[in-house]
Amino acid sequence: MSSPAPRDALSRADNTDRIQVAQLLTDAAAQGRLDLNEYESRLARAYSAKTYHELDRLASDLPGIATTPRGACRALPKSLVLGILSSFERRGRWNVPRKLTLIALWGNGVVDLRYADFTSSEVEIKAYSIMGIQSILAPPEINVVVEGTKLMGNIEDAASGSGASGAPVVTVRCFALWGGIHIKRKKRRPLAIPAD
Repeated sequence: MSSPAPRDALSRADNTDRIQVAQLLTDAAAQGRLDLNEYESRLARAYSAKTYHELDRLASDLPGIATTPRGACRALPKSLVLGILSSFERRGRWNVPRKLTLIALWGNGVVDLRYADFTSSEVEIKAYSIMGIQSILAPPEINVVVEGTKLMGNIEDAASGSGASGAPVVTVRCFALWGGIHIKRKKRRPLAIPAD
C-alpha cells in the first residue's frame, strides 16, 4: 500500500499501510460504495490486520479504489488551532496531524475525529480551555487516553479506553481554567452521498 512495488502477500504490514487502507475505505464510504456498518467493520479489521494479504482483501471488491495509488502516507507533524474570543471547528474529512494543539480563550471549539484521516498511529492532542469550552469527538474504534488538570474548570472524559486492536492511539492532554473540555465517543452517522 505504501509502495507500488510488488510484495509478498504474507509479509507483515506496518502502521502506514494500515492507515492508508483506512483512508481508501473512507473514500469508498464517501462515494457510497460501503454502507456505515460495512465501513466501520472493515475499518476495525484494517487497523488490526497483520499482513498485506489481509489488507488487500479489505479493498479488493472496490474497483477503482484499491488500485488508486496514493503514494506514501506521511504523518503531518503538528498543527495549532485557536479560538480567541471566537470559535473553531474541525469536522468532516480532514487530516489529523501527529500533534495537535487546541486553544480556546473566551471561545469554543469542536474537533470531530469520526470522519478524519489519521496520518499517524499515535496522536497527541493538547487542549487548553481558559474561560472557553471545547468538545473532542472520537469514533468507536480508536484508542483514547485522557490526562488533565483543571482549576475551577471541568474535564469530562467519556472516551478513555481501548478501541480496535492496532487502531490509532489518541492521547488528549487537557488544561481547563474556568472552562471546560469534553471528550466523548460518538457513533458515526451515515455519510451523505453527494448528488450528481
